Amino acid sequence: MPFGFTHSPLVALANSAICSFFRQIEVYGAENVPTEGPIIFACTHANMAVDPALLSNTVPHGHLMHYWVKDSLFKNPAVGWMLRNAGNIAVDRTTRNNQMLFRGTFEALALGECIGVFPEGTSHTEPHLIPLKDGTSWAALEYVRYLRGTEENKGAKKGRKAVIVPVGIAYVDKTKYRSRVVVHYRKPITMEQFESEFLSDEPGADKTAVKNLTKAITLEFRKMTVNCPDWDTAFAAQMARELLWERESNLSLADYVQVSQTLVDLFCTPNSKIENLKTLLATYQRLLTSSRLSNAALVGLKLPRQLNPDSVTSLPSRFSTLWLLIKDSIACLIRLPFFIVPMLLHIPIYIVGILGARLVEDELETQAQMKIVFGLLLSFLTYPVLFFSLWAVFRNWTLGTMMAAGAVWLLGRYHSALIDENYDAMKRLVAAWRLVVGVWLPRDFEMPLPSFVAQYSLFAPDPPKIAGLPPTTPPEKYQKPKRLSSRVLVKHILRVRAQAARELAELLLELENGEEVVAQTWLAEEFGGKVLQQSQQDGVEEQLTGWVKQGGTRSGREVIQYLKSKGARLGFIAGEVDGVNASGLDTEME
Repeated sequence: MPFGFTHSPLVALANSAICSFFRQIEVYGAENVPTEGPIIFACTHANMAVDPALLSNTVPHGHLMHYWVKDSLFKNPAVGWMLRNAGNIAVDRTTRNNQMLFRGTFEALALGECIGVFPEGTSHTEPHLIPLKDGTSWAALEYVRYLRGTEENKGAKKGRKAVIVPVGIAYVDKTKYRSRVVVHYRKPITMEQFESEFLSDEPGADKTAVKNLTKAITLEFRKMTVNCPDWDTAFAAQMARELLWERESNLSLADYVQVSQTLVDLFCTPNSKIENLKTLLATYQRLLTSSRLSNAALVGLKLPRQLNPDSVTSLPSRFSTLWLLIKDSIACLIRLPFFIVPMLLHIPIYIVGILGARLVEDELETQAQMKIVFGLLLSFLTYPVLFFSLWAVFRNWTLGTMMAAGAVWLLGRYHSALIDENYDAMKRLVAAWRLVVGVWLPRDFEMPLPSFVAQYSLFAPDPPKIAGLPPTTPPEKYQKPKRLSSRVLVKHILRVRAQAARELAELLLELENGEEVVAQTWLAEEFGGKVLQQSQQDGVEEQLTGWVKQGGTRSGREVIQYLKSKGARLGFIAGEVDGVNASGLDTEME
């Protein structure tokens, strides 16, 4: 099944889009991908069209990717032609004959080509993987039958058996402009261990083989993604990570999944102190979300040097927040002359992207796609206008065309080179202004913290549960958050931040004594922990929701050493906490 002339331009356009949206895209496991097909790339799916864009542009060895598309989209002649020309394969979901269902897939695989599929079946925003569909497994194993020969396909076919390469895409913040993403490719899953059972004449053997293959894919997916039982745990792990790694770039993307899952597992450990800290960190995250601030924006305000649990948490002084505002203002003013031209050119693109995301504010998994699409559409207008304007200035047809094209290209590259530091500086300036207003205003302007906690779902609601629900469970409705002025929460944010940092450091010091924490089975195996036996009830829950409980334990001391080795800032400037000496820890939490 050859690719048409539209495939390469579309992939190049997608590459330009994702490189403009994300500041850092890293790929690991490229050595696991075979140099030749046929290959089925089974990929996680949390970010709509951004996922296939990343898959097509990060796949090693120059592999080109066919994607499954439901056949109803091919009914429109123009759309159908474009989809086929780009290499997409129509899938008729109404047929019950698998050989007919996957005919286009088999034809592509027989040519040694590659198929990109998303076994979760839908893009979603859940704190964990949702149950995988069996379509990928059926396609891979039915292709074995196809090669051997079936009545529908008129005899045996030449070709190699396909392998499945699991692909995990982990986003640090999938909706955020200039965030980071890591793509992992795992070792291929071959069909030899499943095909004998699949081709067996025993009743139900084929379905059992398919289920076992799906389980193997699921296990690989878990090793490449961060999975939490609920949003409280997800938010607590996120805030703990941001406190331990002061700047996002301090944590390598190579370690992002393992570190994040380690923190998630920590907050799943049954312990009253851990539960209290989880609640505190989740509250901190919701305070930040409601006030449109981030922990990274508060880095300039150092945590109190005295973080002893017996001391009262103090707020930064008014003059320290004022100094932060002055410092960030000067930093922005110094950068502004060098960035003013590309900034003015791209401001309409930024605004249109934001407006596009607001059209789907109830779907977090669609917001990045809308930002990219709307930004691209305006770019198609902005850059040609700039080109023809410069061309008119240069006048000369040949030389003017070259100079105008070169100037537009250089301006785009210049914008890409400077956007990150200027964007971060502007966010810090906005945050500094909000901090000054919040800290300098009288106490009467504060919203009582208990009132916020009781009503947080109005201002920072959790993403609704829509995908991966049991058949009898209706999806939740999206609740639009009410806008809350940041000034009424700033003092609470600063207090809770200091308290959370103190209690987190105290907990980690206690774990140094060797207390065990629960862990995902794959992490327990990798780091020498204990593997527990999964109960039958846990298996049922996994099939219904996709969440699987931690199946092992790790030593607290080993966890602390692991976090330290990855650059976590563990410890206190205050030398002791509850009589436990912190001098053995390498770094300090200010």
